[in-house]
Amino acid sequence: MNKSDFDSNFFKTNRVNLRDRLNRDDPIVVTANGLIQMGADSSYPFVQDANFWYLTGINDPDIILVMDGDREFLIAPTREATRATFDGQIDQSSLTNLSGIGDVLNEVSGWKRLDALAEKTKRLATLAPAPSFIEQYGMYANPARSRLIDRIKRHVEDMNLIDIRPEIARLRMIKLAPELEAIKTAIDITTATLKEIMTGIASYNYEYQIEADISRGFRFRGSDGHAFDPIVAGGKRACTLHNTSNNAALQPGELIVMDVGAAVMGYAADITRTVAMSIPNQRQQDIFQAVKSAQAYAITLIKPGIRLKSYEDKVMRFIGSELKALGLIKNLKEAEVRRYFPHATSHFIGLNVHDVGDYQMPLKPGMVLTVEPGIYIPEEGIGVRIEDDVLVTADGVQSLSASLPAKL
Repeated sequence: MNKSDFDSNFFKTNRVNLRDRLNRDDPIVVTANGLIQMGADSSYPFVQDANFWYLTGINDPDIILVMDGDREFLIAPTREATRATFDGQIDQSSLTNLSGIGDVLNEVSGWKRLDALAEKTKRLATLAPAPSFIEQYGMYANPARSRLIDRIKRHVEDMNLIDIRPEIARLRMIKLAPELEAIKTAIDITTATLKEIMTGIASYNYEYQIEADISRGFRFRGSDGHAFDPIVAGGKRACTLHNTSNNAALQPGELIVMDVGAAVMGYAADITRTVAMSIPNQRQQDIFQAVKSAQAYAITLIKPGIRLKSYEDKVMRFIGSELKALGLIKNLKEAEVRRYFPHATSHFIGLNVHDVGDYQMPLKPGMVLTVEPGIYIPEEGIGVRIEDDVLVTADGVQSLSASLPAKL
């Protein structure tokens, strides 16, 4: 794709669309992510807040976007001389070229203007922060949003804050033309790389060797790198869904699950293929075929107007029938099915691999999602997952990764 497709007009359009969904009297304030310490004076590689990038195209940390009706400005932090020597000063002209926002203020003058605006309105629309520790995932949230809100409330104690996460999530669900091109490019890079790996699968001795060649394939073909930590898991290890250690020796007779995705301009692919190290036995073939049939069935269900809840229920029942035929369960109760199929079939993809979206909302053209049924049998040391990325169209669905057939 042409990276110039993401010009300032793309980000201006996103800001206009967001304002149109909100009360135009409410100023909008959105912060970039901050750096996170890795050790001593070094940070983890910087990853921008996807919502901030979607509105500005800026990949620098600690920038603040303020939208007051048709008036917009950016607040850029001042870097001390020592840090500027190592990291450089923030290029204000670059911020303007990327975002289309000509008014870039330093921290002192920018916050003075924001304080005056907040004092006048007593209402600001912003992205509510996640808890500092997200229990469900066992991870800490980037503190940038909390820091922004704490600073606003220190300046104006009785501030009323409106959470814009639902509105921006619904905007991001429908992909514009440059976004679709980025996703398609990421998918093409991923499928080409996996095709190369699958052709020579018997030559690998360790999971990390496969991971290394996937990483090379992604970067060699021009991607940003991985959209998420790659999963290369053989045998029973594939029954741990997010097994990212990728360190084990590969054994003859194992099936290998490769769940990977390249990133292009921040947009993700998410493809999974299950392959055999040697000629698969009949049991492996039967399980693989059950998953493949479930995916084919799921894809037939996807079209505009479908709600993912009812879709997921239908796919779960289909897989339940396959599990019963395989002798793994005796009835189609959800608890029984979920022993061997513990995850959802589909999720949205975009700037995040598990992208934001309203899962209660009927599907619409322009949405991109995965279709990834799986069956995992720890007691037999077998895990199988097949995952493709599809685009919802006016007529139904288009598979974006069909160039890489799923086969043992």
